Amino acid sequence: MAIDTFTWPTQIQGGMQGELAYTARTAAFGDGYEQIAGDGIHPETQSWPITMTGRRAEMLKALAFMRGHFIRSFIWTSPIGEVGLYRVVTDSVKATPLSSNVLTINATFKQAYAP
Repeated sequence: MAIDTFTWPTQIQGGMQGELAYTARTAAFGDGYEQIAGDGIHPETQSWPITMTGRRAEMLKALAFMRGHFIRSFIWTSPIGEVGLYRVVTDSVKATPLSSNVLTINATFKQAYAP
C-alpha cells in the first residue's frame, strides 16, 4: 500500500510553534546520580499546528485529504525541513470560510511511526 504525501503549502507564521515531546525513564540515586534513558524506540514525538488559506476548490481538496488521514499516516515535510510520517490529530481540523471563494483550514499534524 502506497503512503500518500501532503503536498499543499502551509503558512509559516510568527506564532507557529512545533512541539517536540520526549518520554524518558529516570532513576535517581541517593548520591545525586541520576540515570536516564529514552522510553521505547521512539522517545520523541513532534506535532505541528498548520494553517492554510486559499481558493475554496483547492482547500476542499486539502480538507478531503485530512479527513482521510486521522488513522492512516502520510508523508509531510515539517517547517524545519524534516520529512516524516504524520497523522491529523482528531478534533483539530477547523474550516473557516473567509468569502464565497476563500477558505482557511487549521489543523494539527502529529508525528507517526507506522503507516
